[in-house]
Amino acid sequence: MSRNKRTTEPPVATLEDREKTVAYAKSLLKENKDTSIDAAKIEEGIEEIRSMVGEVLEHGSAGWLSPALAQSHAWLVSQGIPDDEATTVVQRAGEGSDIDRDTLHQRLVETFLTRLPSCTLPPRREAGQRAVIALIGPTGVGKTTTIAKLATRFRLQQGRRVALITADTYRIAAVDQLQKYAELVDASFYVASTKQQMRETIASIHDVDVILIDTAGRSRTDGDRIQETGEIVAAAEPTERHLVLSAATSLTATRRAAESFMVTGCDRIIVTKLDEAGSLGEIISTLSELQLPVSWFTNGQDVSANIEPAKMERLVESLLPTGCIA
Repeated sequence: MSRNKRTTEPPVATLEDREKTVAYAKSLLKENKDTSIDAAKIEEGIEEIRSMVGEVLEHGSAGWLSPALAQSHAWLVSQGIPDDEATTVVQRAGEGSDIDRDTLHQRLVETFLTRLPSCTLPPRREAGQRAVIALIGPTGVGKTTTIAKLATRFRLQQGRRVALITADTYRIAAVDQLQKYAELVDASFYVASTKQQMRETIASIHDVDVILIDTAGRSRTDGDRIQETGEIVAAAEPTERHLVLSAATSLTATRRAAESFMVTGCDRIIVTKLDEAGSLGEIISTLSELQLPVSWFTNGQDVSANIEPAKMERLVESLLPTGCIA
């Protein structure tokens, strides 16, 4: 029954409900002790989950859900999924007659996957057609390191000829860093900090398969600078514009950054710093809202290894590890 059709008051949490919650949280430790899931992290959340389930059973937006669904709701909220989104997901996953834990878990996974955008890499261009790939985003999300990872992958693993351009002349260290990366992978390197310089640089580059463009990090509140970045990138006539977002950033900051940088015409997303994220609910919620194709994930500082084609199953499985549903 949908919430709109409910005519009775939400059930008050009983002692039995609360004991079930405690048992649920403790079961996470037992069931995950031999897996890669961080048991200490799950244990850390026991008290939080117990409190949250008690609240939603008694007062919250999930108070009309069954105990099993309320526990699922509490887990999702504890992982950074907004309350209303968590309620929608568990309601959809729990439709129908009573279902067992494994079925509920699978339905939750499937529900999230249907809400998330596709993960697709742009098709490799034909001989004679070069890719011009720009990375855009706020300060501190790892654009320069990601450029280096992409250059390493394209040049050393795929044997493609690569050129690197930096438009970030605000940080001398960033210019030096990218130039060193270019030398390491035998890629040509250029600096272009204005629209005119970018047009001239692009026109001067020949005999390469991929041009990677690094841009200056901007504050999401600096609309003029963001617009300037967009104009410099547009001068390169890129075939791909990737918005770079960090999984380690809060939901509010990530959503505001995405809103600010979309004016630059981004058509794809790269998610960085998966290894630094305390939980993945925030970035999952953001991706669900933006509905842009996701191309790459990064998860460490190793430029030769810590980048992979994006797969939403990876995010959802991390959000909903085995044993998270009692």
